[in-house]
Amino acid sequence: MNRLSRFAALTLGLAIAGAAGAQAQESNSATAPEHAMQQPQGRRAPDPQQQLQHLTKQLQLSADQQAKIGPILQQRDQQIQALRADSSLSQADRRAKLMSLAQDSSKQIDAVLTNAQRDQMKAMREKAMEHMQERRGQHVPSSSSSS
Repeated sequence: MNRLSRFAALTLGLAIAGAAGAQAQESNSATAPEHAMQQPQGRRAPDPQQQLQHLTKQLQLSADQQAKIGPILQQRDQQIQALRADSSLSQADRRAKLMSLAQDSSKQIDAVLTNAQRDQMKAMREKAMEHMQERRGQHVPSSSSSS
């Protein structure tokens, strides 16, 4: 169960952050205090506009692609905020819905990208996942042996 929770958290974080994981590392010192005040329990993904700027730079998105991806990121952000505010959901239900939302938005974004951009996005997601696994290994003390 612990491994499933870790995998779910990694998958969710990767999907929510999208390709912004690398950008969060680069701009962490500049934006961390602002984001920490907004989300004291953990790190918050960059806002949709920052994500779009990062994707535009990394994937060289066309104006048409930007116009299509921007609303996807905005809608995802609004839905994430609504899920976080919904206190009627259990943690497991919230996590499942967040994962589903992240997967759906990733599919929508991938549909807008060219094959080469999709491949580059996949590589960016894998790199972000590796980075998150490294960070989790550094910050999560082993409270008990894993099963």
